[in-house]
Amino acid sequence: MKVIIFGASGGIGKFAVKHALEKGHEVKAYLRNPSKLTMKHKNLTIIKGEIYNYNDMKNAVQGCDAVIWCVGIPMKKYNHMDSLEGHKNLIKAMNECGVKRLIDWSTTTASFKKDKKSFITVVPRIMVGIFLPTAKKEVIAIADLITSSNLNWTIVRFLAPKDTAYTGKVKVGFGDIKMKMSISREDIGAFMVKQLSDKTYDYSMPIIGS
Repeated sequence: MKVIIFGASGGIGKFAVKHALEKGHEVKAYLRNPSKLTMKHKNLTIIKGEIYNYNDMKNAVQGCDAVIWCVGIPMKKYNHMDSLEGHKNLIKAMNECGVKRLIDWSTTTASFKKDKKSFITVVPRIMVGIFLPTAKKEVIAIADLITSSNLNWTIVRFLAPKDTAYTGKVKVGFGDIKMKMSISREDIGAFMVKQLSDKTYDYSMPIIGS
């Protein structure tokens, strides 16, 4: 499968690239600063671009079978919504290029119809709304944009990514099972790549933890 990964040099994106290549996929890595991604592989193509440049994004998406989005949202006070605007460009490009599969990420600030009331689904939404209102608006707006699109989407949600060792063991739920909120960034990246071939969470927003 030919997959393009946006935010490919980030804390999660670099691991998505790693695991996609290990699974035998042909990978396009789209990133602002190519020098930040040092890995080399015969099936890896590095593309320099910005998420606000529609033409660059469209050209990059062309010919791909799926998209993995790993561009982060600032967890601090800010007044712009670059990721939301990038998603608008992405969805337009995917539709024009006939690419249907999108694997994205979010937090439990974005709700889903299968969610059960629990600490992991309720408290973060309250706290983010108080301390990071713009981030909350952007997270929710992106989820609404994706879920209302005609794409085949999966939104992987998590709360506390850490630079800890890869385990290959991920708990998945909707607030209905006990899990630690902390999770390895590599485990997140690997789980996102797994969704390329696993249809279990098509049109779903699973919460993952450890």
